[in-house]
Amino acid sequence: MKSVSVTGLRQTGTATATAAVDIATDGTGPVTVVITWFAGETSGELGAQDGSQTFRREGATQYTIPLDHTFQRQACYWGVQATTDPAPASGGSSQQIVIRRCVIS
Repeated sequence: MKSVSVTGLRQTGTATATAAVDIATDGTGPVTVVITWFAGETSGELGAQDGSQTFRREGATQYTIPLDHTFQRQACYWGVQATTDPAPASGGSSQQIVIRRCVIS
């Protein structure tokens, strides 16, 4: 396993977001990708889990997985984390955004 990277996390609606996960492997797999969504009130902390998805890929050395999520929790920060099995040397990847309806002072 070479790398996993969360890219392009953005708010698409009052309770929805989109992102993508890019994966680069040393071989043709298989690789299991676990996506975990979070909602919280603190910048830099992922917050409480708000759902997860698991994907299995094989047959190539690079993958991009498009993601959509509807949040169940009310929060000012949304986050997504990607981990893989096998894990890359750099570990997992995550991104966090502040959502449009929140004003952070």
